[in-house]
Amino acid sequence: MGVAAQEVRLELDLRSGKQLIASSLSGSPQAGFEAMVGERTERILARDLLSVRATAARAPELLRVELVGGDVVHGAIAGGDEDGDVLELLSPVLGQIALPIDRLAAVVQHGVHAGDQILPDDVDEGIYLLTGRGYDLVAGTLHRFGSRGISFQASAAAGPVWFSSRKFSSLRLRGGESRAAFAPMMLLTRTADRLGVTMKSCSEQGLDVVIDGGTTVHVRWTDVACLTFEKDVTHLSAMKPSQVVESGFEGEVVYAWRRDRNVVGGELLAFGRAYGRGLGVHSRSRLSFKVPVGATHFRTRVALDDSVAELPIKAHAEVRVLLGNKLLFESTDLKLGQAPLDAGLHPVKVGATITLEVDFGSGRDMGDRVNWLLPMFLMRSQS
Repeated sequence: MGVAAQEVRLELDLRSGKQLIASSLSGSPQAGFEAMVGERTERILARDLLSVRATAARAPELLRVELVGGDVVHGAIAGGDEDGDVLELLSPVLGQIALPIDRLAAVVQHGVHAGDQILPDDVDEGIYLLTGRGYDLVAGTLHRFGSRGISFQASAAAGPVWFSSRKFSSLRLRGGESRAAFAPMMLLTRTADRLGVTMKSCSEQGLDVVIDGGTTVHVRWTDVACLTFEKDVTHLSAMKPSQVVESGFEGEVVYAWRRDRNVVGGELLAFGRAYGRGLGVHSRSRLSFKVPVGATHFRTRVALDDSVAELPIKAHAEVRVLLGNKLLFESTDLKLGQAPLDAGLHPVKVGATITLEVDFGSGRDMGDRVNWLLPMFLMRSQS
């Protein structure tokens, strides 16, 4: 137990703009938190804690279960109930958990991209079965999950048939339900599970959270990639930009911008850490957002995505943050190997415009995969 506590290194972002490096974090949203920073203990009010980061996040070669609203869990089908209300999933980090079938959007094999195997407009439930040549879509009705896999009835069949995980490429469902209640935190695990959660408490060993459906799960700090606190903040990745301008060095933009992902679809990784919220862009990019009612300040960090290290080039970009026409932050030398740059904490007024700009560096647009990390408006307290 003591060894695990010594090995963890937590990055804590505070509402004041300060960042702490802690060896442990304990407490609860009701009582507040205590962080061990070096040799001293620092008290942190629950409202002042914006995010906690511990490690990177990478999806394993397991099934990807997608829920309505963006939650994702990776694992293996462990069972279900007779009434077809629950999927029991065995996750490497979360253990065996029960997911409400009413919230399911898809169950997808590793390697199938988010934009692949989308249901036609006239099909509400369908399973893509693997064939020797690829896959075939079978429209029909999901009955339940079980230890044998998925029980699914084709539209023209007399009854349901069991399909093991080796037999299907993806299951797609339309009309799932959104989360019933606001999740005050978003948890991203080291295996790229992304879940809205409610924290009960945390200690040197990890945190206890309640997931949708009411199950309490213990997660070790070494399994936490990023925990973001969602109360009294508005993430830019949850907003619609007021203007988007993108272009490549010699024409169309190489990759279009993405929400809460890097520009090529992976997790937002910078300097070996995962950031659960943010914007992935490619040069040249200019994203503008109107300051919402209730916002008091704006903050973000920025870095090249760690995936650039896999490319046979030396990426280089210029980045700026503007408030209207006023320059708030600029770096003309963004390159790989740098810790994320802090753009500062800036007061804002409703109706003004924040613009995040990425321009070509010395290498034109080659490899300019830039992450705006946790860009957010801090809001007046609603409590």
